[in-house]
Amino acid sequence: MTKGYLKMARALILAAAVSLAIACGPSTGIAQTPQPPTFQTSGNRAFDEWRDEFARRAVQRGRDPAVIGRLLAGVVPDDRVIELDQRQPEFVSPVWDYVTNRVTERRINDGRALKTEIQSTLTAVEQRYGVPQGIILGIWGLESNYGGADLNWDVQTALATLAYEGRRREQFEGYLMAAAEMVERGLADQSQLRSSWAGALGQPQFMPDVYLTTAVDWDGDGHRDIWTNRGDVAASIGNYLQDRGWRRDEPVFEEVTLPSNFDYALADGTMRPIADWSQRGVRRIDGVAWDQTNLSAQLFLPAGANGPALMLYHNFGVIRRYNNSDRYALVVALLARAFDGRSGLVSDWPRAAGSLNREQIVELQTLLNGLGYDSGNPDGLFGSGTRRAVRNYQAAQNLPADGFPTAALLTRVRQSAGISQPEPARVPHGLQRAGIRELQRLLNRMGYSAGRADGVIGARTRDAIRAFERAQGMEVRGRATDVVLERAREAARH
Repeated sequence: MTKGYLKMARALILAAAVSLAIACGPSTGIAQTPQPPTFQTSGNRAFDEWRDEFARRAVQRGRDPAVIGRLLAGVVPDDRVIELDQRQPEFVSPVWDYVTNRVTERRINDGRALKTEIQSTLTAVEQRYGVPQGIILGIWGLESNYGGADLNWDVQTALATLAYEGRRREQFEGYLMAAAEMVERGLADQSQLRSSWAGALGQPQFMPDVYLTTAVDWDGDGHRDIWTNRGDVAASIGNYLQDRGWRRDEPVFEEVTLPSNFDYALADGTMRPIADWSQRGVRRIDGVAWDQTNLSAQLFLPAGANGPALMLYHNFGVIRRYNNSDRYALVVALLARAFDGRSGLVSDWPRAAGSLNREQIVELQTLLNGLGYDSGNPDGLFGSGTRRAVRNYQAAQNLPADGFPTAALLTRVRQSAGISQPEPARVPHGLQRAGIRELQRLLNRMGYSAGRADGVIGARTRDAIRAFERAQGMEVRGRATDVVLERAREAARH
């Protein structure tokens, strides 16, 4: 065999080996990155861009591309979801209307009937988690009318809309990721994922991430069925509250009376021992002596100095973990009392004093900010910052510093600001495409980065509108309206 022949043979063997290696792929065992799904256009380019980017990140984080593809196929943003998000009754209705409209005879009677029907289950759940049956039923009734409420949204539409809208994008993208995980793990079929407008699931109205961590398979059938299984529903609510710090055998609240010379500025959210409140002349309204003076509580005046006065214990705050609203927690506690045959509040609501609507609260916040009382962003939501600003203003004016906004208080603040008559309220109207393009151009010119002036309202344009509204002291809604456009024209001229 000649040397030339040997060289040729070796070359042929090497070429074959290389070809085989290429055909078989690398030997490192590294799998190729799954490709994100592709979608048909929704007709909203900005939404499509968000959806495609979300799908890409979801796959990168380990979500199944096929599940993501099925979940988001055909989804388009629903404007009704955004509207409902901006008008939640916890923030826009008078406290007495909110309470009265929810602590109803029908809801109480239905709760009592359900309690009788599943008494043994509720007793066992209470023993396991330490949460009273009445509290579980109160949340159950308020969230879904004991399972009777219609869930009219596909969870993916609700969550995708709120994520795309952008005000709480990261939060709702997380919920959407969790919904995909539920489907992947076979915990729920996609057809089961009917939800509220906010994407809450089942009779206890759990967000998808809460379902993953907190839902309970009470009867051990292998399914955490919060849609149809009452035992699973009751246990899941009990488990949620226990996990958030519920203290067994401690109260939720007590209605109290205050002495005539009481300093209402003490209703500032500070937890103080009951013994301290007692020394200040605070008494239970039922005349019963304080039996747990070692416990701490805060004073809560839901309707100001002329309405009910309540001592809120630790467990009241735990209920707020379910829904971050004092009003919500109060309704749950009042329903629980009613189920046990106890009376509700003794003191009357000061309906004659009036309550401010969202536009009036925006005005109040704006005026207080101008007077040097920091109420935060004028958003029409009466939170702790606005309450503190109102309290500080009241104290400076030698008024009862209860932090409650009334029509009389707004008039007083207007006078302090040198305003005799408020400007008549103006109803904003949505812009047509030409108006949107003009608004986008103006926002871009002023540095708010609204993106391309294409007349399409996407997440980037909404974010730019919100930033502009915030800078102008307007109510922050992120909508392209004639009011926003006129303000932008004026701002661009200066």
